[in-house]
Amino acid sequence: MNFQIKIFIVFVIVMVIIFSCINLVTIYFFLEEQKKHEKELISIYREILKTNPNHPLPPNMRKIGIDVELANTPIDEKFKEYSATLLLWEGLLLLSLSYLFYRVLDIISIKEREHEEFLRFIFFVLSHKIGNFLSATKTNIEILRLKPDSKVLDRIEKSCNVIYNELKKSMETIKKLPRVSKGKQFISINELIDKIISHYDPGATKIIISARDTLFETNKEVIEMILFLLLDNAFRYAHTKVHIKICKEAIAIRNDFSEIFKGSGIGLQIVEYLCKTYKLAFKYRARGEHFLVVLKLKK
Repeated sequence: MNFQIKIFIVFVIVMVIIFSCINLVTIYFFLEEQKKHEKELISIYREILKTNPNHPLPPNMRKIGIDVELANTPIDEKFKEYSATLLLWEGLLLLSLSYLFYRVLDIISIKEREHEEFLRFIFFVLSHKIGNFLSATKTNIEILRLKPDSKVLDRIEKSCNVIYNELKKSMETIKKLPRVSKGKQFISINELIDKIISHYDPGATKIIISARDTLFETNKEVIEMILFLLLDNAFRYAHTKVHIKICKEAIAIRNDFSEIFKGSGIGLQIVEYLCKTYKLAFKYRARGEHFLVVLKLKK
């Protein structure tokens, strides 16, 4: 039994106890007042009958010897009807409040799960970026061992700056996590892709970009993660070129490869999860010597 269900059960029990206490106090007060009124009425008629035994009695009162007593009255029947109606409406109110409270708990639970999953995948993406950084740094260190080169040092420095900025940005994303899941804004896909590409050293890889300045209303942090993972895979396994095409409603990334590549596949798994969570269409395929991914940003 999860925490939300326990809270819901406690809420229902507390509401039932509260309504029951209110009803008991109300009924007890009414019955006590009714008994007090009946005693006063019987006392008055007893005094009357002592002086005038033939004095007419009310319909709800009857004479027993020299004493009198009250019979059931229409007020008793009305009170029973009123009590039944009150209990019915209180039951409906309790059900309505319970349903609303359950819906609120359900929404809170969904948001918590979204934030938890989003945080987990931020960690995966960050681990992915750090892994790439360590791999590239290790290669550059091996080159430096063979031959000192200022260009290699520049690449290491650039990589350190990039990973520092990525860590800083990820921490900022985690801090504002409650509004990351649903927040949307207009962003330039061209600028976002240029920003991601600037972090890479393409070397002999040729980059072809076919695009016009396109704005999409979407979640910037999520799209940036997705594009980073897709472009990272493209640059890592490209043989001679990477072709990026930005269409009206989609982004296509294609790269060639000299042989079948093998990897952990975690990048594409994260992309698939994020696309499924944020209702984005994503497809990929390998045909011949090319690998193609298509990200559709609009339905």
